[in-house]
Formats: sequence, structure tokens, C-alpha cells
Amino acid sequence: MSTDVSGMIECRPLARIWGEDDEDAVWHAAIDRFLLNTGNVYDALACLFGVRNSFGFRPLTEDRGLPEDASDGLRDAFNAWGGPQDAHGTTWHPGLRPRAPVAAAGH
Repeated sequence: MSTDVSGMIECRPLARIWGEDDEDAVWHAAIDRFLLNTGNVYDALACLFGVRNSFGFRPLTEDRGLPEDASDGLRDAFNAWGGPQDAHGTTWHPGLRPRAPVAAAGH
């Protein structure tokens, strides 16, 4: 059984201009992670997200769910992937700019 990682990279282009607290500084879906998916790299998945962690890593981001302020584009993509009932390990990294929410599903 392999593990596929799906996700979306988001950005807030107006936060740089107006500041992060401005009402126009909202997140936008920018790049589908599918474009960056070059195969199963289980050590990276384990280290970053706790997925397939037979290596004993303490994951950087594990099961945080979707960010509360996720973009509509990300929410639409997440629901198209099956939403919370089909996506295992939904998480995001708060220190990434742009941030990159991901969902992993075993196939």
C-alpha cells in the first residue's frame, strides 16, 4: 500500500503590502501540491507530517486539521479529496510562508 500526499500551497499577497491584520490580506490557493509530487518519500512524510512514521521521527506538523482561515480554494479542494472522512493526517505548517496544508491518504 502506498501513501499519496495531496495539498495546496497558499499565499497572502496583500499581507506584504497592507500587513497581516488587514481585511484584504486573505489566503489564496496558489499551487496544487500535485505538481510537486514526484513519488513516495516516506522519510520526509514521517519527519514533516507523521505519516508512515516507522522511522521514529517527532513530526513538525501532525494532525492540525485545516487552518481556520483557509482559503475557499483550499476548502473546495479538500472537499473534492473526500473531506475529513477520507483524508488522513490533515495538517499545515505555521512557519511556512506561503503555508502548505496537506492531506495524506493511504491507497
